[in-house]
Amino acid sequence: MNNRHWSILCWNIRGLNATEKHDAARDKIEESGCSVICLQETKMQHIDMQFLRKFTPRRFDKYDFIPSSGASGGILCIWNSAVFVGTTVDKQSFGLTISFTSQHNLATWNLTIVYGPCLEPARSHFVNWLNNHCIDLDSNWLCLGDFNFYRSLEDRNKPGGNIQDTLIFNDLIGHLGLIELPLKGRAFTWSNMQQDPLLEQLDWFFTSINWTLDYPNSMITPLAKITSDHVPCKITIATSIPKSNIFRFENFWPQHPGFSEAVHEGWTCHVRNQRDSANIIAGKLKTQDKNSNHGASTCQISPSLSRSVTRLSCILIP
Repeated sequence: MNNRHWSILCWNIRGLNATEKHDAARDKIEESGCSVICLQETKMQHIDMQFLRKFTPRRFDKYDFIPSSGASGGILCIWNSAVFVGTTVDKQSFGLTISFTSQHNLATWNLTIVYGPCLEPARSHFVNWLNNHCIDLDSNWLCLGDFNFYRSLEDRNKPGGNIQDTLIFNDLIGHLGLIELPLKGRAFTWSNMQQDPLLEQLDWFFTSINWTLDYPNSMITPLAKITSDHVPCKITIATSIPKSNIFRFENFWPQHPGFSEAVHEGWTCHVRNQRDSANIIAGKLKTQDKNSNHGASTCQISPSLSRSVTRLSCILIP
């Protein structure tokens, strides 16, 4: 199996200006094993590499950010340039888009990190900005972050909510042709941290249609919630290209010394489980496998023939 995968850490950290938050961010970065870090609500107006060294390993050497507006908002993206080359495409107060190129295979993909405003008129500006995106059918696009929207009234644990917001959000997703990556193991990503808490899913993860074809094994895993009212999430992106499992019998195999004897011994042996024909065949193949390995070790048959018989056994034995 030929696998190519990486991971992203996405988290509304609710402030990045305290030692407690630095320690928490460092722990989640190491726990996720990520190559790209996406943080929202940093509440930071200025960020430089000296500041990043307080919580990021040295492999993270490139970054871009959107400053907060006073003590509100702020987006930060940090990445490992040994894995990806990143170029900023768009910067708004509520969204940061970066185009990444893999150092491994030169594959390109776009990442949009959002922090959706809660209040008007910024909320409508955010919706219009996202709605104006043009996502090509053959492009790989990942859009994630704290949207401050929910898709259904069931995305909260208590009655109430704004049905109009759900309609706006779902229309937006449909217009862009985005595919939701579901969150594994959790129904909600935000809590108001009260004794009887209100819980909502406000953090979302979407991809373009082509992404689901190129990276079919992408998934979202929630991590333990600490220091923030939002759950940090690990996005694992993966593609699997299976190798052929076709068995081919080579014409030269019967010419190997000991071939006939090894096959005859395996197929004329007594099989203990004789309930039906399938069990009899399976038993004979297992015996043949053992005989082939033994023959190869004693030079009665070649190692290549032994491996071929073993492979045939693996294919046919349940």
